[in-house]
Amino acid sequence: MIRKLLALSGLLVTLDACTGPPPPKMVDAFTDLYTASSSASVPANAPVTATPPVGLIFSENVEAHIGAVKDANEYWGKVVPASLTNTVVMADTNPLYFSGKILELLKRNFPSATPVHDFNEAVQKGMRSVILVDLRMKYAQPYGDRTSVMDIDLYFFNSAMKPVSKLNGRAQFTLGYPAMHAGMQQMTNEAIAQLDQKIAATVR
Repeated sequence: MIRKLLALSGLLVTLDACTGPPPPKMVDAFTDLYTASSSASVPANAPVTATPPVGLIFSENVEAHIGAVKDANEYWGKVVPASLTNTVVMADTNPLYFSGKILELLKRNFPSATPVHDFNEAVQKGMRSVILVDLRMKYAQPYGDRTSVMDIDLYFFNSAMKPVSKLNGRAQFTLGYPAMHAGMQQMTNEAIAQLDQKIAATVR
């Protein structure tokens, strides 16, 4: 019985990708936020000065990922009996962990950092710099490529609200047999550790 439950809990880690809500489609980090250029034109690891106060904006991809986790939890909550719910997976994929770690990273390095909705609000509130946080996910496939890849990108905008540098943190996790969790927290920690080092080396 225990073995069956372990197998079932591992299966539920990957079911979202095959029969549940589809994973969100990733878009350009600047979608609906910045029209002057695409994110691809921003130089990587360019030295930058983040002049306080600093505004924080979260991209459409971040919002889409949070929404996808919510939709998946609601879907499987209706399909799977409560007694068989994989609470380990739910805790691992909880987007509050991701957002909390990002805010912790940015507040530690930029104490004046304040979330704003868009660049217009940043200007209205007198922000001298803006950091746009983007999350790009390649989700594991249960019957194909079982490796998830997480990219967290930080785009730095100067006082003229022009993008001047991009820092990236990347991590990956391969689902095992059975998979007891999806590795989201592990990937988040690894990617943020890389960003912490790059901020120290690049941002003044």
